[in-house]
Amino acid sequence: MALFSIKMRAAEGQRHISGAERIAPTEKIGDVIAALAQRAAHHSQGEPDFINIKLERIEPDEIRYLPALPISTRPADIIEDSFEIMRELLLGEGLTPQEAEGVIEQVRSVKVMRGAMLYDVASGRRMEPDRERGIRVTYMDAEESSTDSGKNHFREALVLATKVANGPGMIAELCISDDPDYITGYFASRNAGYVRLTPLKNMGDSHGGRVFICDSRRGNIDELIKYLEKTPVIVKDVPDKPC
Repeated sequence: MALFSIKMRAAEGQRHISGAERIAPTEKIGDVIAALAQRAAHHSQGEPDFINIKLERIEPDEIRYLPALPISTRPADIIEDSFEIMRELLLGEGLTPQEAEGVIEQVRSVKVMRGAMLYDVASGRRMEPDRERGIRVTYMDAEESSTDSGKNHFREALVLATKVANGPGMIAELCISDDPDYITGYFASRNAGYVRLTPLKNMGDSHGGRVFICDSRRGNIDELIKYLEKTPVIVKDVPDKPC
């Protein structure tokens, strides 16, 4: 059965508005394209003047199938308490207090990027080849993907987080959504699973971004980037909402 990677990107001038992707069989291509186009045209970040949809065939034997990360939620009363939980989780991954604080500073200061920041705790440096572009995780979908045009923050984030967590040398991922109407972020790792943290920002705040935390002593950085950007992954047993 032929499968296609279908990617959508929408922008207004140089400002990124929306992006999404699916992996779909030939018979569902039309429905998926229509859904992604509708999503691009009606987004809380604004109306785009550019929408690009790209199709690329994927051979079935190239796809890696992964079980979804276990899900939990750690609610807090205030934003600072959520960041304190994040520090606790980073320490649980073996980071020192100084390393954990450095990572927290990165996620709080990251600007809106098309991709994510890649931070190496071994060197204390960012490792993206292009800091404006960042690392763009692509070629991924849930095993039972939807053709609905609406965005399911949780489902899409869990798919991405599962792929990222299984990369060589990866420690964890930190994410704050850049959607002004979504205040829940997450911490994800193979050890902790997918941990929803809320609140991580105030309603109406469009600040957001992702930081991938890796250790170059545990895995090759070039191999990690290639996996994140090129290896097709389908995630199994992805629920529509948190349990």
